[in-house]
Formats: sequence, C-alpha cells, structure tokens
Amino acid sequence: MFQLHRRLPLIRAIAVIATATLASTGPVAQAHDPAEDANPNQGKMSFSAGVDVTSHYFFRGIIQEDQGLITQPWLEGSASLSDSVSLTFGIWNSFHDVKTLRDGGAGSDGAGPDSWYEADLYIGLSCSAVENFEFGLVYTAYTSPNDAFSTVQELALSAGYDDSGMWQDTPIASGLQPSVTVALELDGQADAGSNEGIYLELAVAPSFVVVESKTHPVTLSVPITLGLSLGDYYEDPTSAGAADDSNFGYLDIGLVVSTPLTSVPADFGQWELSAGVHYLLLNEATEELNQSANGDEIIFAVGIRMGY
Repeated sequence: MFQLHRRLPLIRAIAVIATATLASTGPVAQAHDPAEDANPNQGKMSFSAGVDVTSHYFFRGIIQEDQGLITQPWLEGSASLSDSVSLTFGIWNSFHDVKTLRDGGAGSDGAGPDSWYEADLYIGLSCSAVENFEFGLVYTAYTSPNDAFSTVQELALSAGYDDSGMWQDTPIASGLQPSVTVALELDGQADAGSNEGIYLELAVAPSFVVVESKTHPVTLSVPITLGLSLGDYYEDPTSAGAADDSNFGYLDIGLVVSTPLTSVPADFGQWELSAGVHYLLLNEATEELNQSANGDEIIFAVGIRMGY
C-alpha cells in the first residue's frame, strides 16, 4: 500500500526505492537545479517528508476508502553507503475521518486511534552501479493501527531505467522513465484472499515542462501504471472452491502538475506543491474485491513535499 512518490502515493504505483531514485532523475528534479546548487545539506544523510489529500484511496486497484477526508502523511530518510548504494527507510500513513473497516480486519472499537487506518514501515537498498539503471530491494510491513486489516509483510524487487538521454531533442526531455516491480507477499494478503500472492507492476512516467521559469517552473507528469498478478494476487472472492486468480488488476493513467516552492529558503530544504487527477480502470476481479459495479474510477489529489 505504498511511494514516494512512494510514492504517486495515491496508488503508490512504484516500489519505494525505484520511485525515489527515478524522481531524482526526472524533469521535476531538473526544475529544482537552482535550489540543489544552494542546498546546504552536503552530507551522506538526506530526509524528505510530505502529505497528500486524496478523494479515494486505492492500493494497487483494491479500494481502501472513498468516503470522507483522506490524509496521507509520510516521512523518509536515506543514507549513502557508497557512491552507488543507498539505504532508504521510512513510514507512510493514511488517516481517515471515518473509521474504515475491511473484511478480515478485527475492527475493534478499542483498537488504536479510530482515524489511523494504515501505517506502512519500510526499509530497502538501492544500487546504481550500472549506468542509467537503478535496482532496488525493499521490505514493507503494512500495518493498521485501528485494526481495520491484518498486517501484510512484503518483499519487493524493482528496476528503473533513466532513458532521458535518448529524448533530449524531443518534447519528452525526461524520457519515459520505465520501471518494473515484482512484490512477493511473505505473510498476509492485500486482497484478503486465501494465498500469499505475487504482484507485477510495469510503469512509465514521462514529464514535460509546461511553464519555463527560473523561479516558478511548472511540470506536467503523465504516470501510467499497469498492475498484474503473477499468482494469487487478485483472487476473485465469488469463485467457488479454490480462489480464481485474475492476471489483470488495474490500469492507472495520471496527469500531475507540480511546481517548486522557491520562496522557501534553501536552508529549510526543497519544497514542492503538486495536484493531480487519475483515471483508474479495474477488471472484474478487482470490481468484486471492491464490491463495486463500477469498472473505472476518477481520483483527485493535492500534496506538498519537502526534501533536505
């Protein structure tokens, strides 16, 4: 249930390590170049934090909440272990102003703060030893402080490729930034099914600078994510006997605009404001999991983040 965006945090489309490293090479980071030059943090440790407010919360096509106020703050740290290896760790949360209960969760009125639906703890390694490639390994524990669902433990492997060098003379100067993630459920299931599953994600995230400005550039990103099951990840709860597993989970197409908040002094880190809309296409299995007759959803979100 994860991203920096774990991240776009709406769907948490890309695994933690892959998204963090890809974000650092995309055009949004390029728009931050003046601030980076003035960044007082020259050490081997860096930190980032942010908060998003979204109209719906889906995790890999599986609905978590679509009512009330949904606020998702996160905090992440990174340590450079060498020129090509980094350690990343953090926490991602989802707070709902109504107490969300899910099938399979305890849902006890006395279990934790009612509004604290989810707290994801993660730690991982990323490696950039191969030119233009980033490889990641991340362990995540998806927990629910208000006992809305049982804890899910997961190990994710990811790879991302910085193809910006192939697109410098085109409008897509950032490149497509393709990535792939394979996530293995070690204990528990995101779909509340009977078997631990294996999830596959394919994603691209091209970006365009739509307003060129030294102080307030505006970037448009078009993240596209395809979520698939390699085995038992999207189990149809209506099937008789053994659960029927669907290979296709969801397709997410987003439009996200962002701009750096250059009025914030560099001593306080690099700040960014974003707003976006996502079109989410579901298949029959995820419709059944979501107990919804709708095969698609429109999701809106705004967010602010900082890095130091």
